[in-house]
Amino acid sequence: KSVNENSLTTANLNILCPFCKKNTLMMLYKAINIPYIGDILLTTIICNTCKFKVSDIWIIHGKGEYKPNQTIKITKNTINHLVCASAGSRISIPALGIEIDIKTFDASHITTIEGILREIIDAVHSLLPTTENREKALEIIKTLEEEINTPSGKLSMTLHDPSGHSIIIPYDLWVARTEKTREIRQETINTIAKEIIKKWKEKI
Repeated sequence: KSVNENSLTTANLNILCPFCKKNTLMMLYKAINIPYIGDILLTTIICNTCKFKVSDIWIIHGKGEYKPNQTIKITKNTINHLVCASAGSRISIPALGIEIDIKTFDASHITTIEGILREIIDAVHSLLPTTENREKALEIIKTLEEEINTPSGKLSMTLHDPSGHSIIIPYDLWVARTEKTREIRQETINTIAKEIIKKWKEKI
């Protein structure tokens, strides 16, 4: 039986752990309802024996279809859009030759477009001491900083997710979000858990 603790729900899974093969997997989850978008489930599966852990997001009651490829121009009207990138998805900025593979999910993969640009800047800065093309790296940093300060629309970002579990949410929708924990059937939880573990296995 599921229990609610501080708006976070836990459920025992009748699934063997992929590492220790013990029947001690649990899912911690929280449903967030976003008006006009639907319900997004934030999940963490953890094994109480070996501490195996994997997190992901799942669209459970969506409104409309989510395309495998979502492309958006980075402008002053879109830079604060929310990006929810599930495990197995990819974020790219083709004009700069940038690709980010999301192999596992964590909280940093729910962020704004501006947040993604800042993460890229930090990553490029960390590579400066070892990169063979310092000039190109500095050019990327300069371009991204300019786009954060004054979004021009010359850059586009693509979110690619064949599973359809990732989404870009317009700013005016996600700021109006309401959070709720809904009662989810145990078989639904187990189905989602099996799919998350399957996706995780495919990436290792």
